Amino acid sequence: MRRNGVWVLVVWSLLSLAAGCSRSDETVTALPTHMPQPTASLEPTAMPDSGMNGATPVCPPARGEGTVSPAVSIYSITFVVNGLEQEVRAGDTLQALPGDELEVREIAICTGVFSGNSGEVCVDCAPVDQSGEEIMSEHKGTYMVRMTASFITISGPSHTWTIGENWQQIAAVLNHWPPEDTEDLSCGNRRCEHDDRIIIEFH
Repeated sequence: MRRNGVWVLVVWSLLSLAAGCSRSDETVTALPTHMPQPTASLEPTAMPDSGMNGATPVCPPARGEGTVSPAVSIYSITFVVNGLEQEVRAGDTLQALPGDELEVREIAICTGVFSGNSGEVCVDCAPVDQSGEEIMSEHKGTYMVRMTASFITISGPSHTWTIGENWQQIAAVLNHWPPEDTEDLSCGNRRCEHDDRIIIEFH
């Protein structure tokens, strides 16, 4: 368990060096140049009903270090492995092996009730090797979307990974870009903050 905790800490530290996705009015250049660099924000998609007797899914608490309201969480990630979809949440494992083709189809995010301008959000994704280090050359980020509803989905990065022999996990970090500056010096020069993170194990 301690080793997994160290992995999470290492990944969180590496992804905290900078926000890999970029805001509509600026570009973050601290990460590799192959990262998507959108020039405009995209409109989010409202998450459909969960199908569980009309019940709204419960938003998990944000597991990051953000201090500006609202706190935004990752609800689930839909991966495509060799053409087959798998939806996973924090604590789940992804059925994937070295050599498999892997995409992030979409990321469902959520927040509690809020009013006013909540800002924009994006998600960074990166594989993690067996020593717990992020593989920077494989780091990808989503486009920015405005947080407009309690549950919305963001399209994943337009990228297909081939899982390497040394891949152990994939990490996702949610970056919140509120209207005002944040206390997070490591995220876009205090223009954003890391609200949530999840680690998905390969199995």
